[in-house]
Amino acid sequence: MKVGSTKSAVPSAPAYNSHEFWSSLSPAGLSDVVKQLFRIPSSNALSRAGSVLLSGPSGSGKLMAVRAVCSCLNLHLFKVDCVSLCSDTSGATEEKVQMAFTQAQQYHPCVLLLKDVEVLGRDRDRLGEDARVIATLRQLLLDRDPALSHPVLVIGTTCKPQDIPTDVQTAFLHEVKIEAPSEEQRKSMLSMLTASLPLGKEVSLSKLARRTAGFVLGDFCALLSYSSRAACTRIQALSFPGGLSEEVERDFCTAGFPVLEEDFSVALDQLHNAHSQAVGAPKIPSVSWQDVGGLQEVKKEILDTIQLPLEHPELLSLGLCRSGLLLYGPPGTGKTLLAKAVATTCAMTFLSVKGPELINMYVGQSEENVRNVFTRARAAAPCIIFFDELDSLAPSRGRSGDSGGVMDRVVSQLLAELDGLHSTREVFVIGATNRPDLLDTALLRPGRFDKLVYVGINEDRESQLQVLSAVTRKFKLDPCVNLTTILEKCPAQLTGADIYALCSDAMMCAVKRKVEWIEEGLDTESSALILTMEDFLQAAASLQPSVSEQELLRYRLIQQKFAAC
Repeated sequence: MKVGSTKSAVPSAPAYNSHEFWSSLSPAGLSDVVKQLFRIPSSNALSRAGSVLLSGPSGSGKLMAVRAVCSCLNLHLFKVDCVSLCSDTSGATEEKVQMAFTQAQQYHPCVLLLKDVEVLGRDRDRLGEDARVIATLRQLLLDRDPALSHPVLVIGTTCKPQDIPTDVQTAFLHEVKIEAPSEEQRKSMLSMLTASLPLGKEVSLSKLARRTAGFVLGDFCALLSYSSRAACTRIQALSFPGGLSEEVERDFCTAGFPVLEEDFSVALDQLHNAHSQAVGAPKIPSVSWQDVGGLQEVKKEILDTIQLPLEHPELLSLGLCRSGLLLYGPPGTGKTLLAKAVATTCAMTFLSVKGPELINMYVGQSEENVRNVFTRARAAAPCIIFFDELDSLAPSRGRSGDSGGVMDRVVSQLLAELDGLHSTREVFVIGATNRPDLLDTALLRPGRFDKLVYVGINEDRESQLQVLSAVTRKFKLDPCVNLTTILEKCPAQLTGADIYALCSDAMMCAVKRKVEWIEEGLDTESSALILTMEDFLQAAASLQPSVSEQELLRYRLIQQKFAAC
């Protein structure tokens, strides 16, 4: 006999498949958050109203964790997007908020999910707060009727907890934060997400977990989507050079095909390129030691400081490891290139920060920018933070000359963040400056930038030859090119930037010659560009050192001063 639908106060428990990631009651990487949320209503036995503020990065799985808790507690989920509650007037917004809570009461016991709760309480211009809406929301969160037999648990989610009005944030009785997953959690996420995906034998989830530092659940979903698309493109190019129709391509993708390691590499490159467009997104650089010529002693000192704690953490269990490294010396000697090569060698994400870009005209914004840099680095650990032009970010306090004391507060914030790195052994800070004498002396004390490495110019021909070989290793040279002879025609003291300029000028000479030959019909555009000895000699004739003798003497005195400290 057919019967009509009836409203149920308690939803029936669905039959979940334990192998499905999206229907799991304890999702990989989110089980700790689910347990925290589970304890809150369980401890209260739903005897009184409760509220939770759930924060975490975008795509970290906040909604999924809430759904898992609802399934564990056998509760309804009533989801409300707070953007849809915002109206042109405060009264209309207030009415919509009250209506959302009233509707949730009809499904009790249930969880009322307020998505993006930070948008409530902001005025239309987003420059101030709407006191009327804030008061209403606070009253609904705190002054709920405790006599209800089946109260509603309110969970507000946000990606920007700092944007929530203080009165709203304090109205939530509990706060739960979703942190960036660790390497082990990333591996378990990948293992569950790829359970039904055919993988190649060479695919290593452990290696993939190391390469995806800073990724959250949404990033892994995008990674699998990109890698599957790359595998489809690869197989189509091999089996169907002429292409496929849309219907046949859909059937082909439905049939399934193995995803290889090269497909994951292509997908990772696409994701890193997409992330690098965001401001300050950490990225693993692709600079090898072959790109850095000479500087052998500097390389050894840097690797001993950074690579040793990563490879043998058990030997440094006391935490007495250095996390700050300062590279100083003349401009153009390869300080930035060294930092990138270390990040590539140690498979660490690289967060490059230019000193002046953190300075903001608004009060408190510069200090917040510094805090955000270290927050992103901790989320993407193991990570190297590289501060270029550090002297512009951390000059000596009391001498900056700004009326508001902005630079003094920025230096103090930077010192506080450096002191907080002792609890995080997988975040290293490398600073580079041409003027170490302008830095605040507190930065150079033990526990901060306590390892100072001088990166000087290449004065001997052997070091210059190593740099020149590193720069020209990707060029196509004429067999008659002799790098030693080229250096003999150059000035005695050259930086790495000078040698790079030499090769750039030689390349330009070769390009001009090839263009002339093409216009005269003596060559074709498809032929390779070959650099000759004449190109290098012509470039060497006009080469001028970027560091004068007086500047070099000043840097040597600075080196002696810091070596004596």
